[in-house]
Amino acid sequence: MRHIPSYEIHEQIRIDRMYSFFTTYYKNTYTFSGESHDFWETAYVISGSICVSANENVYNLEEGDIIFYEPLVMHKYYTTSPNTKLLIFSYDLEGNMADFFRHKVFHLNKQQKGIISSLLGYVNTQTEGADASNYIPEHYVKEDWLYYVKPINTDPVYGHGLVLYIYQLMISLANDGKTAQPSRSHENVLFGRAVKYMTDNLSEPISVEAVAKHLNVSISSLKRIFDKCAGMGVHKYYLTLKINMATELLENGLSVNEVATKLGFSSPSYFTIAYTREAKVPPSQIKLKKRRT
Repeated sequence: MRHIPSYEIHEQIRIDRMYSFFTTYYKNTYTFSGESHDFWETAYVISGSICVSANENVYNLEEGDIIFYEPLVMHKYYTTSPNTKLLIFSYDLEGNMADFFRHKVFHLNKQQKGIISSLLGYVNTQTEGADASNYIPEHYVKEDWLYYVKPINTDPVYGHGLVLYIYQLMISLANDGKTAQPSRSHENVLFGRAVKYMTDNLSEPISVEAVAKHLNVSISSLKRIFDKCAGMGVHKYYLTLKINMATELLENGLSVNEVATKLGFSSPSYFTIAYTREAKVPPSQIKLKKRRT
């Protein structure tokens, strides 16, 4: 019997949990105030255009552009044209290829847009033709925008098919993806410098005045920039950065006392109060991050 060689396949990417999958349509201007969370999220511009801030970077996305938010990234967007339609989905992502998508924005080519079109066609046919494109954010009901994800609970084949389309898109982008660069407008550059300054000094009690002085701008100008680019105040943004870093440190095994000291909180008890208020869960309940080989 002739020996036939075999080759081991090494899994490069894995999605084992979906949190949301929906399309959203904005007839007029709309501003999403911003958030961060401990899972990945992807936003694709089906039509229209948006301006997105993701940590220190600001991007102008048009039809056919897609952005990947890694866990704990502060992100916000607002529409920059009427009749904007987005596809948004969130998930847990692991594997060697996951790092490739951190801080990435892509201009999709014709073949990659075709994958998105096939993906949307698949979810529509598999969910009895439901149309989530009429979903309006200002009036949404949470159960509605989770509709495309719900069938996973009762039909594991549907969930597997959904993920396979996402894999196909990611592999195509890894092989032949055209990346986009952040906006270099004056305000956006200043915002990026401010966020970097905050991120580099998370263990220090930085004031709004200190950030403005570092950028050589007035406090009122700094507040206006953060309201536009981040959808929140300077102090709130800085505290959110601290809370996100605290979550990462706790997941990596540091104690509450160690995290409080490392991030410059006056005491572990004050850190616990601040963390619980912002994260809606006490730091003692944060579990170690699972590590897979």
